[in-house]
Amino acid sequence: MTDTDPTASTISPTREAIRAELEATRSRYHELLNSLSDEDWNKKSGNPAWNVRQLMWHLAWAGGFTASGVEACRKGEGSNPPNWIADAANTWITRIGSRGAKRPSVGEKYDAANQKVLASLESVREDEWQKGARVFNQDMTIEKTFRDMVEHFQEHEADIKKGLGRN
Repeated sequence: MTDTDPTASTISPTREAIRAELEATRSRYHELLNSLSDEDWNKKSGNPAWNVRQLMWHLAWAGGFTASGVEACRKGEGSNPPNWIADAANTWITRIGSRGAKRPSVGEKYDAANQKVLASLESVREDEWQKGARVFNQDMTIEKTFRDMVEHFQEHEADIKKGLGRN
């Protein structure tokens, strides 16, 4: 009999670190969402394309693509429309999709996306973290795809806080 833990080989430091980052980001998203007043909801953000409501919706919507980004990296095949098309589509989808968005529904949308991301995280094998593809004209790996969800939130959290004068 050995003194090693038979489950130790299934514990991934990368997976555990990413899970912690995603959960911390989910908490920060909800803290920010809950801090917004009705007046804040429609104020301009520090991003000239979108107001606060639009950015909060955008973050929830974009999270829904993380799992498909992981699959693209797993297969080595990404979608790469020209940036001018992708950027324009992103702007208009966010403007249209966020119409009438309310804080509770946006929070639910973020949580649903987060659950999909966590399920996708559990599916990653240890030999897959660095599998990659060019996705939306960026070189991505499975690991980077998960970490981009965190970075994306940080970018737009700063935009929201700037617009609200909360720097």
